[in-house]
Amino acid sequence: MHAVLVRHDEPSALAELRDLMAMASHDLKSPLAAALSNLEMLREDHADHIGDDGERCLAATERALARVNGLVEDLLAYAMADQKDINPHAVRLADVIADHDVTVRGPLPTVLADPKLLRHVLDNLIGNAIKYTPGGVRPQVEVHAQPYACGLVRIEVADRGIGIPEADRPRVFEAFHRSANSSAYRGTGLGLAICRRIVERHGGQIGVEENPGGGSLFWFTLPAAS
Repeated sequence: MHAVLVRHDEPSALAELRDLMAMASHDLKSPLAAALSNLEMLREDHADHIGDDGERCLAATERALARVNGLVEDLLAYAMADQKDINPHAVRLADVIADHDVTVRGPLPTVLADPKLLRHVLDNLIGNAIKYTPGGVRPQVEVHAQPYACGLVRIEVADRGIGIPEADRPRVFEAFHRSANSSAYRGTGLGLAICRRIVERHGGQIGVEENPGGGSLFWFTLPAAS
């Protein structure tokens, strides 16, 4: 089993790029929203004249704009991941994953974290575990937590998905990096980079390793609530 830990300082050039991404994302949100709104109005006002071909064109345009909007949202989240103030307090992990269809192995402790940012990390890791499950296969996602060194808790999200090639694991938390076997799945390559920034801001670490029996096991550490 090969574990990969990712944690490194951000060079100033990348910090400047993140600022540029934040500004560009803000500027793009309004025209994208206007375009989607105008398409909706066009469909409603001219429904009797659009026809099947026109409807297919509208639907394709809406899907394309939705993908661009998703990218803009991820760019903004990535750019702001280490700029927003965090408000850590005691959070029960069981409450954060309550809305997810996952298997919980063992008791889940209480950690010291910003609830919204912690939810973002877990939503992303669990969402990826489901998304990267081969078609026709029921997703199997398991969450586990245990005490770690220096007053930390190690939280694990394991799946039976397509896995991450060993060569890609050292870079999987880098912005825009996508694994060699993920080309059939839509994604921006920013979700895990956002998770890394959030975890590091809490004083934790994040990593990925092969899940015994197939799939991936993502883990991260957070301070335990006293």
